[in-house]
Amino acid sequence: MAPERIRVAAAAEVTEGSLLAVQAAGKKLLLSRVNGRAHAVIDRCPHMGMSMAKGTVAAGVVTCPWHNSRFDFCTGSNMDWACAFLGVSMPKWTHKAIAMGKAPAPLTVVPVEESDGQVYVRV
Repeated sequence: MAPERIRVAAAAEVTEGSLLAVQAAGKKLLLSRVNGRAHAVIDRCPHMGMSMAKGTVAAGVVTCPWHNSRFDFCTGSNMDWACAFLGVSMPKWTHKAIAMGKAPAPLTVVPVEESDGQVYVRV
């Protein structure tokens, strides 16, 4: 069975450099626009499972507000893993302790479609 297509926002609400938190089919999602195209990920950092809605996104990279893990917003790929505590950068020798034995993991990307000024996801 194909995932359901669900409207989550007006296209104008999804902007470059900002995160928009929405829900679809019981899942919390984050939307942002990268190079003019809307993208979505599950709002759950793979490190500790916490929301990334208060994080930042710039140049297509989203940063977790809790441990500064960074991810490519388009692909979900991990770029930097657990290098801070509550958003405060920590010395490199502490990074393994902050990671708590968890290996770097990607974000879950959700397919996005835009049509007629609306943004839809498939979950």
